[in-house]
Amino acid sequence: MSKNQRALLAAVPVGLVLLVVAFIGIDIARSNGEVARNVSAAGVQLGGLGEDDAVAALQAHERELAGTLATFVVAGRQFPIEPAIIGLDIDEDAIAAEALEQRRQEGLLSQMFGWFGTLSDEIELEVPVTFDHEAFVGLLDVWEQEAIANPAFEGGLELDGGIIVPRYPRTGEGIDNTAAIDIAQTLIASIPRTPATLPVTPLVPTLTDEDIDAAAADANDLIDSAVVLRGDDPEVEVAFTPEQLASAFHSEVTSNSPTRIEFGLDPEMLLPVIEPLRDQIEQPPRDARFAINSDGSATLLPGRSETVLDMDLVTDRVSVIARTRTGEGEFPFKEGKEPRLTTEAAEAMQPITQLGRGHTEYPAGQPRVTNIHVMADFVDNAVVFPGETFSLNEFVGPRTEDKGYVAAPQILRGEFEDAIGGGVSQFATTMFNAIFYSCMEDVEHKPHSYYFSRYPEVNEATISWPSPDLSFRNNSDAVVIIKTSATATSITVSFYGNNGGKTCERRLGERSNIVESEVEYIADPALDPDTTITEQSGTTGFTNSVVRRITHPDGTTEDETFTWTYRAAPTILHVHPCKMPESTATCPVRVPDVVGSSYQNAKNALEEAGLTVRRGDDIEVEDPAQDGVVQSQTHSGDLVDAGTTITLRVGHYTEPPPEEPPPDEGRQRGAAHSPL
Repeated sequence: MSKNQRALLAAVPVGLVLLVVAFIGIDIARSNGEVARNVSAAGVQLGGLGEDDAVAALQAHERELAGTLATFVVAGRQFPIEPAIIGLDIDEDAIAAEALEQRRQEGLLSQMFGWFGTLSDEIELEVPVTFDHEAFVGLLDVWEQEAIANPAFEGGLELDGGIIVPRYPRTGEGIDNTAAIDIAQTLIASIPRTPATLPVTPLVPTLTDEDIDAAAADANDLIDSAVVLRGDDPEVEVAFTPEQLASAFHSEVTSNSPTRIEFGLDPEMLLPVIEPLRDQIEQPPRDARFAINSDGSATLLPGRSETVLDMDLVTDRVSVIARTRTGEGEFPFKEGKEPRLTTEAAEAMQPITQLGRGHTEYPAGQPRVTNIHVMADFVDNAVVFPGETFSLNEFVGPRTEDKGYVAAPQILRGEFEDAIGGGVSQFATTMFNAIFYSCMEDVEHKPHSYYFSRYPEVNEATISWPSPDLSFRNNSDAVVIIKTSATATSITVSFYGNNGGKTCERRLGERSNIVESEVEYIADPALDPDTTITEQSGTTGFTNSVVRRITHPDGTTEDETFTWTYRAAPTILHVHPCKMPESTATCPVRVPDVVGSSYQNAKNALEEAGLTVRRGDDIEVEDPAQDGVVQSQTHSGDLVDAGTTITLRVGHYTEPPPEEPPPDEGRQRGAAHSPL
């Protein structure tokens, strides 16, 4: 055999070993995250399952345990139940986690030897089963009454016609509860199941007749008189009648050491009495607040937490009052959310005094006065918390007719126009001065484009929706209360709070960059050339600054400078087109009314006005005083071009001819009787 052949034969076993090791390594790696082979729990095979699948398999096992009948035998009578009704439960997650830990050795060799173990060794995990012992004992009590001929009775209380009557204890037989629980634990933990007999033993009651009589006397004290609960904040009153208290009565004998009879009122049974008052009882939290008095002082009005209806508290209070036989007591509100400003926090903010104010005036009766009043009423008593920024636009919202605002002039993009809510910039100006003199931090304000003499220079602000806005930050440690007062001719805004004793004063600078007002003309053909109507009086433009000097309690000062440039507002005049500065047109003539004047005077007046006169046909008149007087004219009162012919018609009086005297009556009679 050659050297190469011997080497080949020697390599064969090594290769086989390496192949086996590789196979085992691949199998271990592939099964990572799965339960190892041959691991089960209560007969449920978990090997090869991932965690979720293992939990699902155990849940299926739990459902089978809970749904398969378990039969208990008491005094020869069978009682089958589904363990689900006594709360059968297993902890699937914990068992699945334990299964995953099986055969998880550290190190390569340990894992390989563990792998060989999975081929033959079985691992069976315990599955602890739990159930509700109290619910099971409740079933035992029922089975005792149904199956045992002479069941023991610990005694009790019974409601009969609105009175609590005693039910006395008696000796008898009963199920041994402790042993029964152990039997049930074993029975429900596995399948299949065979009926399990529960032991019955003689029982002697722990309670005596005297115990029951004493409990009955105390219980009757609980229900035989009406109970009234009253609350002041919020105001509420609720009365419970003896009949309502009796209907809520309940009692039971507890076997806890020592055995005793417990009784009381069921909150759920009293709830229908109080439910109609829930909305009255349950109120949101109310902030503590400061009421500003007429003399400028502040009175702290306490706040309170949210009030919540808690029937356990109500029932306990009713029980105490009933037992003490006082008949009435305080309604017990459960406290919910605290107010934003508690009474204690408000007390720490004192003293609250006036920090600063703004005051401006206006003529009464203007539409904008209505808008100022509406805004002032809305802002009155607003509270700004420490560190909070107050935006006037955000607080008031859009100005609408539904809110009471009316159309009034305002400046929009540098031009005057009517808008709903116009004129409220005067309120903004007044409020800005309250901000200024209260030493509050100015966040946003914008003075008017044009200067109005009714406002202090630079110390003023305009506002519109949604911008520009007026806003400030409360830079103090106390709340700021905004108070407003509006009359027919003035508006006042005052800030109350505690800024730590700072004071602020205003120092106005000198005007610079003076720009004189220009005149703008608007052509109006309807105007007489000699008539001029002033739509807007102009104002001078200029730049000025105001320094706000802040003085701190220790005497130190700091200055803030506010600078603004006002535009020059033009004087706007309405004139006839011929009076426009660039016009070369001849102005028309207003034809004077000359009716009733003598012709010569009328002619002179018309010609002096630059008009031509033509005499038309005379008009016959009956009044000699109208002779030579103008009776009618053309274009009376009209604007006409110079040289226009005006036709006048003049009155002409013609004297009537004299009347002939009547014939002599005597001569006529003589002629009639003369002889022929």
